Amino acid sequence: MTTAFAAPAPAVASAVAVADADADFAAITADAHTNTFHPGAFDWSLARTPEELAFLSRLCFEEPGHEEASIAYLTKELAQLAEIERHVAAVMALVLAELQADDSPLNRGDDLHYALSCFAAEETQHANTFYRYVRTLSGHDLKLGDNLFAERFALYQGPQSPWVKLAALCCSAYVGESVITVFERRTELMDPRHARFFTDLLYKHGLDEARHIKVDHLVMNVVIPGFSDADKAAMRELLDATENYNRELAARFSASVIGEFGFDYTAGNVAHEIQMQLTQMFAAHSHGEDGVYRSVDDGLDPRARLLIKEFTDAEAVHA
Repeated sequence: MTTAFAAPAPAVASAVAVADADADFAAITADAHTNTFHPGAFDWSLARTPEELAFLSRLCFEEPGHEEASIAYLTKELAQLAEIERHVAAVMALVLAELQADDSPLNRGDDLHYALSCFAAEETQHANTFYRYVRTLSGHDLKLGDNLFAERFALYQGPQSPWVKLAALCCSAYVGESVITVFERRTELMDPRHARFFTDLLYKHGLDEARHIKVDHLVMNVVIPGFSDADKAAMRELLDATENYNRELAARFSASVIGEFGFDYTAGNVAHEIQMQLTQMFAAHSHGEDGVYRSVDDGLDPRARLLIKEFTDAEAVHA
């Protein structure tokens, strides 16, 4: 198995970049042990009150009376997210194991290992939390046996460098992380005092996601620029394959939820429409055809900025 770059250069451009990246990884995770959440800390009795369901209807359809469709929509999206976050955690553990055979400057010491270990552990707890939430919210014990986990995990068991795998994994997760950040901002706008369970759920999930996004940005800005052309091609192939499987996973969850609830939850669903628009815009921008991987806030299309402003009253996603 290949454990280093094809090019002789390390995963960063210079010793200065290595030092800066090490400092950034340490800063990102400095408060990870306290600035986080555990699913056992929520008051789950608040997840399905009449007031909560009315809030979800306004969030999804911008009016009351769509409680069941809102439940179905969130059940689909967050059950799917739990499955994807479970996969991210598993692949991150694989990357950490393979990095033990790599002596690149950025992999010396424990800063990178600590940051990626926190990332993996937090993704497992996110999957745990959303798995419980969709059952509490919907009353359905929704399971997807044909979840393609083996196929999605097998993508990362090939001969690519662990750095290539890390980059593909982070970039595949980044778009969804950015979209849910927009929805976190939306709930904050609607419920600034966190009176609603879902607002608090997204806020506490966002404590971890903010760190994950900073890791993603470091990978984009420091790791990927050090790749050889062969590594860049391998990363893109792995990223595209991951996204293809995730799209198929989304279709399977959608069919499962529609079958369980007996209706299409997307008709008239404003939140779903905005989610689809943001996903397309963010993917096209962040995974540019020019081969540059960038923050969604870096030169974002004015149409996307206007959509974000109208939906959240925020000027940017992460900045």
